[in-house]
Amino acid sequence: MRIVEAPHPVSVDHPDSWAYRGIAEVERGFAVETWGAADTARSVVDLHVQMSNQRYADFCRLVAVEDDGARPRVVGHGFLFLPTSSNTHLAQFEIQVARGYEDDADAVGRALAEALLARARAAGRDTVLYSVDFGDEDPATAEWVTASSGKGRVAAGLPGIRRALSLGFECAIVERKSLLELPFAPGALEAFEAEGRAVAGETYRLHTWRDRIPDEWIDAYAALETALAADEPRGDQDVEDDPWDAERVRNAHEQLAARGKGYLITAAEHVPTGELVAMTMLAFRAEAAGEYAEQNTTVVLRAHRGHRLGLLVKAVNAQALVVARPGVKRVWTWNNEENPYMLAINVAMGFRPAGGCAEMQLKLA
Repeated sequence: MRIVEAPHPVSVDHPDSWAYRGIAEVERGFAVETWGAADTARSVVDLHVQMSNQRYADFCRLVAVEDDGARPRVVGHGFLFLPTSSNTHLAQFEIQVARGYEDDADAVGRALAEALLARARAAGRDTVLYSVDFGDEDPATAEWVTASSGKGRVAAGLPGIRRALSLGFECAIVERKSLLELPFAPGALEAFEAEGRAVAGETYRLHTWRDRIPDEWIDAYAALETALAADEPRGDQDVEDDPWDAERVRNAHEQLAARGKGYLITAAEHVPTGELVAMTMLAFRAEAAGEYAEQNTTVVLRAHRGHRLGLLVKAVNAQALVVARPGVKRVWTWNNEENPYMLAINVAMGFRPAGGCAEMQLKLA
């Protein structure tokens, strides 16, 4: 077994795409085993698009390979994310090892982790976040690792957690991955919308956009993305604010299109000021046959909380999804365990816990 940097091919059809294909295969196997579906596993196209666009961060993908005849066989991979527009003290990485290669010796995972840490040090970063994904909690688990805030926990025996602890990482925060299985109960979304509108009143006007944010709203949308980064609970993570502008929004949405995804956004305008004060986004496969969607950003500005705007925009956006993609059967989302308000909205809408991610943090000397 050896660790090499994944070559970046000129296209997904090029022979050099062997590494991305191997990574996608490992991710698919992990997702099916962990969450019961491959929906959110990255495809070869996803990987190629991401690695082709490094405007706001430097990315590196390493693969652990066994030489098998004509081409190497990928038995694990590591992804390193080095922000360049903000948080330039930070490095983030994740590791996945193919089923059958996660043994007690942890040779594959440990080798990838040490290689990624070496690159983080070489880049001058002083804080490293290691994301460890996990499936449903087993209540019979005897030993747990709890986030430093006391909110959220993860089984101590998971290979990724054992690896992180052995390298000196501590658990800074735990995120919950949730699954909503469709269809909604008849009238449920309409009832949620009515509940939200009853509190919000006529002070707020809603806008729903598909696959494009009108130019007159894009700066306001970028401000909401910036507010999310500033307000999102972080536990003990050493993470700074992450400003967005219109150019960055367009860049992110162009990448979605390149990956074959569309999106729906519902935003709330504060009528007296004309300011956008809340929004939510759903992304889905562009082809009509796609069976899943991902609930991405949801944010409400602090000054406008308490008006049920989070519930309102999510209910209206979900109705738009049902119309635009009636074949969608599953919706996935992530929330920090530190954010009880958004978790409560998701639970009310029918989301159930499906696992999560422990963000392990290490301060480099």
